[in-house]
Amino acid sequence: MFDKWTGKQVLRLLLCFAAFFALVLLTQLPGFISPLYWAVCPMLSAFVAAGPITCVMDMKRGFGSAAILPLLWFILYRCIGEMSMPLMWIWVIAVIVIVEIVYKLLGYGTLKSIRICAPLSSLATFGMLSPLYLQKAAFLKRAAEEMEPAYVAGLDKYGTPWMFVIVLALAVCLSVLSERLTEKILKIEK
Repeated sequence: MFDKWTGKQVLRLLLCFAAFFALVLLTQLPGFISPLYWAVCPMLSAFVAAGPITCVMDMKRGFGSAAILPLLWFILYRCIGEMSMPLMWIWVIAVIVIVEIVYKLLGYGTLKSIRICAPLSSLATFGMLSPLYLQKAAFLKRAAEEMEPAYVAGLDKYGTPWMFVIVLALAVCLSVLSERLTEKILKIEK
């Protein structure tokens, strides 16, 4: 990842980041539709995030390629005032570290490593809503400052441990599907 980059590679990275950022944001913006949508949008975020991550991992196989897009996304979200709860930061950073360790252990040059690490890396986007499931009282308190009581009550209804397991499992499945689709589109081999 840290060897010399060509202009095309830098441009491709920037395009992948723009796609990653825009697509994840687009999955989150309709959150006003309903509390149920907001509770399950991490599945859609993981689906759209896996494609750009797969593209970068194929372009530059090596240390950092699985983490660069979620890390840039995290930094930008922090700069615009999102990711306000420490659990959100911990989630994203933990996912990035775990993915890079797994990527190293599986070998940077293998297709298997991309197939496993791209979907895992896309779970960093789940960090935005992890407190809904893991620190519900604190999350709902903050939500009550910005949202109507009925909406917060809906979040309370859907922020259950079972919903967390279901959403996380479906996020993994959808991100695997997205990685495979991207793999086919880009004709990634080896």
